[in-house]
Amino acid sequence: MKFLLSILTLVTLTGSCNSAKSTVTEQKENMAQSSLSGTYSISQLEATDISYEGLTITFNDSINHASGFSGCNTFFGNYTVKENTIKFGPIATSKKFCEPDSNILERDFIKALNETKSFVVKNDTLIFSNEDSELFRATKNEASRPGKNSIVGDNYKKFVVIYETSTRGSFKHIEISKTQIKISKERSLKNLSTYACNAEDWKMLKNMLSNSIVENLDLLKAPTDTRLHDGAPHATLSVIKGDVEMMTPTFDHGNPPKEIVSIVNKILSMVEIATKQ
Repeated sequence: MKFLLSILTLVTLTGSCNSAKSTVTEQKENMAQSSLSGTYSISQLEATDISYEGLTITFNDSINHASGFSGCNTFFGNYTVKENTIKFGPIATSKKFCEPDSNILERDFIKALNETKSFVVKNDTLIFSNEDSELFRATKNEASRPGKNSIVGDNYKKFVVIYETSTRGSFKHIEISKTQIKISKERSLKNLSTYACNAEDWKMLKNMLSNSIVENLDLLKAPTDTRLHDGAPHATLSVIKGDVEMMTPTFDHGNPPKEIVSIVNKILSMVEIATKQ
């Protein structure tokens, strides 16, 4: 009897271990397949709610580049991901001085980035931690989530063009689809002003965004780096086709890469016309 009980116990333990290993493996595989690309609002720093502070982080997986607003300045740098581990750095920021409270917030957030060792994904929230504790949380902005219901554009469930600019004290989000132009000056994108999109303008913009342009957005090079010294707003151009989002590296607003000059000018022209109607 004791022999049979021992065998049953061994079988049970082996099954449990295999199940646990399988679960861990599946979690790692899911994590490895997760795309961080998109813009997130920093909602929590350690145990403190900072969602009202307007901090953001934008990931571009295609070139492993992160940028955003850190409370006083804009920041930027590279990151590397392996399964559920992540390492930021080196992280650089623009060099403006702010109020003491903003400086402290920025210092603490940059410190958290530099100390981050791992992350987990829960729905649309990223939770970043070091070896001992949670460091900060980031929630994906609505406009960065590829939709699966609306049909925009030929053969795509969603076709959206997004142009964003940001400085230490300002932010502008422009989102253009087949029928609407949405604009927000809040980093959280909670309040969006909506305007009608002219059908002919949309057709022209869409034609400019050929596959060869969209597929290589992440490879474009900024012609100038004035933004790194607060001489110009940081800007990015993103295109969402279906469930795929492609994004440029940051560039100086007012001097985009030559490959997208006409596209950026068209976007700004459409916004100017729409907001005056």
